[in-house]
Amino acid sequence: MIRYPRHLTLELTAKCNFRCPYCYCVWHEFPALGRPELDVDGWLRVLDKCAADGVKDILFTGGEALLRKDLFEIVDTARARLPDATFSLFTNASRLTAPLIDSFKERRVSLATSLQGLRTYGEMTGTRRKFNRLLSVLTTASEHEWPMAVSMTITKANCDEAADMFVAAALSGASRIQMGAMMAEGRGREHLDLMLTREEWERVKASIRELPDAHVPYSFCDEFICACRTQPEDFLRKWSDPHHKPCPAGRDFGVVGPNGKFRACLHTVEEITGSIGRMTPGGLCVF
Repeated sequence: MIRYPRHLTLELTAKCNFRCPYCYCVWHEFPALGRPELDVDGWLRVLDKCAADGVKDILFTGGEALLRKDLFEIVDTARARLPDATFSLFTNASRLTAPLIDSFKERRVSLATSLQGLRTYGEMTGTRRKFNRLLSVLTTASEHEWPMAVSMTITKANCDEAADMFVAAALSGASRIQMGAMMAEGRGREHLDLMLTREEWERVKASIRELPDAHVPYSFCDEFICACRTQPEDFLRKWSDPHHKPCPAGRDFGVVGPNGKFRACLHTVEEITGSIGRMTPGGLCVF
């Protein structure tokens, strides 16, 4: 039987109330990876294994994890099974309220969300929503003295406002910010016209570095395609990173999908049932 690595992402559901055109979740390409979804008892068995295998860090995500009515039953069980582990939850924040923020604070679950545009927020979330509520939630979390990180996916649609997005998140109370270019994964493969070139991405990064110091830690993710997955040659020619370092997927971290199956990486499609071995460049595990 496979042994879970120390850092684990639990994709609690494939359901989401947003339809972001860049979403990299693999079940958009391979629906079987998102179903059938585990019920609460199934996730409790996963958590028992997390405890047995010594998992130290868990990220709860989806889809949109707040769509699960039994979310706190899962989180509370996780805290009981792994009292010293670090927990975080990624959410689009559409359902996040001040009482919920307090509930996560009480359970020592740090929060993360995404700001995918200002003028383009609706387009980049596939909704009619505005960015204002997201910034308000960030401010509320800051006022409640609980960290909420922000990720930003940069596309051709929102790249011109990337610096404004960064400033808005920083001023609204983001605890840290991560920016990355859209990846050619998941639903993103249906919207490759939104992907930046590497030159465009470098210009976005330069625009952020030129901003006055907002005293908010930030980082960039330079990955356009996942090296854990076999990629088409035209993708490799256009978007491969010559400075890419070997990925520790499957050894240092891994993913349990909505169906309860373990994958070595968020972006790879191979489900692993044996012991973790060495990752080959094509994304297959050697046992």
